[in-house]
Amino acid sequence: MKTMNWWRKAVGTYHNIFNIKFAIISAVCNGLIAIMVNAAHSPGEYLMSGVAQAASSFLSTGITARVVQHFSPIRSAFISYFFGSLIPAAMTFAMSLTIHLWNNTPEAMASRVAPTIISYITSYLTNYISRRGYMLPGN
Repeated sequence: MKTMNWWRKAVGTYHNIFNIKFAIISAVCNGLIAIMVNAAHSPGEYLMSGVAQAASSFLSTGITARVVQHFSPIRSAFISYFFGSLIPAAMTFAMSLTIHLWNNTPEAMASRVAPTIISYITSYLTNYISRRGYMLPGN
């Protein structure tokens, strides 16, 4: 019985902080963008840049999509959409900056600008979808 309670708490916590559906989509798209941005460099560099961005995007989008979804129930659409996009975009920029500095990505600025802009724009869509009850982690 205690094991089941622990499991429910763990799943509830996971659903409260991460959305794997959005994370996978983001990892694939942003990893490919980083590969293209760094294509002029050696295969090792552009592939590692893509892998680093895919990992960063997976983690950041999984978390930021949930952050957006925490803003979606706010009654005021302006506040919900404004903060539900600005905060996740800032988080994406910080996480992407960290991973590209750690990876020594050749085109670090270009590699993190695109995911940040994409995060800002797609946060509106994520919020819109979430306000209607779709793509929530528990669904």
